[in-house]
Amino acid sequence: MMYQRPSKALRTLCLALGLAASPALAQQQESTASLPDVPTAGPTPPPEVTPANEPSPAVPLRPIPNVRLYLTSLNLFRVNPLGLETQNRLVLQKRLFDSTSVVLRDTFVNAAASLKVSPASLKVGPTVEIQPVALFNLRASYEYTQFMGTMGFLQSYPDPIRDFSDDALDAGEDSAYSTSGHHFMLEPTLQAKVGPIAVRTKFSFEYWNLSLRDGETTFYDPFLDTLLAGKGWVYTNDSDVIYLADRWATGVRFSGVWPQYDADQGISGSRKANNSHMRVGPFASYAFNQDEGTLFNRPTVVASVAWYLKHPSRQDALPFMFVGFAFNSDLMRTR
Repeated sequence: MMYQRPSKALRTLCLALGLAASPALAQQQESTASLPDVPTAGPTPPPEVTPANEPSPAVPLRPIPNVRLYLTSLNLFRVNPLGLETQNRLVLQKRLFDSTSVVLRDTFVNAAASLKVSPASLKVGPTVEIQPVALFNLRASYEYTQFMGTMGFLQSYPDPIRDFSDDALDAGEDSAYSTSGHHFMLEPTLQAKVGPIAVRTKFSFEYWNLSLRDGETTFYDPFLDTLLAGKGWVYTNDSDVIYLADRWATGVRFSGVWPQYDADQGISGSRKANNSHMRVGPFASYAFNQDEGTLFNRPTVVASVAWYLKHPSRQDALPFMFVGFAFNSDLMRTR
C-alpha cells in the first residue's frame, strides 16, 4: 500500500462508513449483527429464590413495551478507505402482537427521524420500518443529502469509466464542489436464529437524484466507495453468520455493492462499466452491559476486518478495517 500524504488522509476522513448498509459494516449498525437496531426494552426481572429440592422455574422473558420512544446512536471510523461518521435516529415504535411465540413476539412498526453527519456531508430524513414476524424486516427511508464541498467531496464525472482510486480522488480534490439531492432506500432483511447461531441477509435498493454539474452524470459516493449514477440505482447486500455468547458476538460478514448504469450515463451496446465491489471478513462486538429501558442501554464496541474479493482499486494486502461504538436511550417510561 502506498504511503498516503497527510492531505489525503485528512480529506478521506469524510468517507461515510460502510456497515449496513455499507453497505459497509455500518449501515447498517444500526446494521451491526451484535447490536440489533431495535433491541427489546425493559430490565430483566431477577430470578426467584426456590428451595433446593425444587426445580428452578424458567427464566422469564424480558418484557417488550407496547409503545417505545428511543434514540439510537452509532459512531464509526474506518480504514481503506478512511472514513468517519455519526448516525443517529429518534424512533417511535409500536408493538404489533402481544405474543410469547418465537415468531410473533418481537414484532413492531415504527417511524423515525434520521441524521447522519460526516466531515463532508449531511443526511437527514424520515424512516418507516415494520417487522411483522421475527424472520422478516422491511425499512423504507428518504434522505435529503448535502455535500458541502469540503475535503475533496463531491467529485463528479461525464461517465462511469473513470479512475476513482485514492490517488485519483486526491488529484481531483480542487474540482470538488457543494451540491445536494435526494436519496431513497428500500431495505428488506431476512433473519433467523437457532441456539447461539444467527444468520441474516440484508438487501438495499437505493435510488439517487443528485444535482451534478452540466454534462456530468456520475459521482463518487464516499459511503459506498464507488461511482454512482447521478440519477439512477445501486444495489447492496450484507450477509452475516453470527455466534452469540452473552455479551460477545462474533461472526463473518459478506458485503457487496453493485451500481447500475444505463444510456443516460453513456453505457449502452458494447460499452460496459463494472464498478461493483465485494469483501468478506470476521467481526466481533462486546456489550458492556445489557440494560434496557434506561438512558444508556447496551453500550457496545464493534470491530471488523475484511478483505476485498473484487474492487477496481483496492485488491491489495491492506484490508478494510473499522471500529465503532453504539448505544441506545429510552426516552419514556415503558408500558
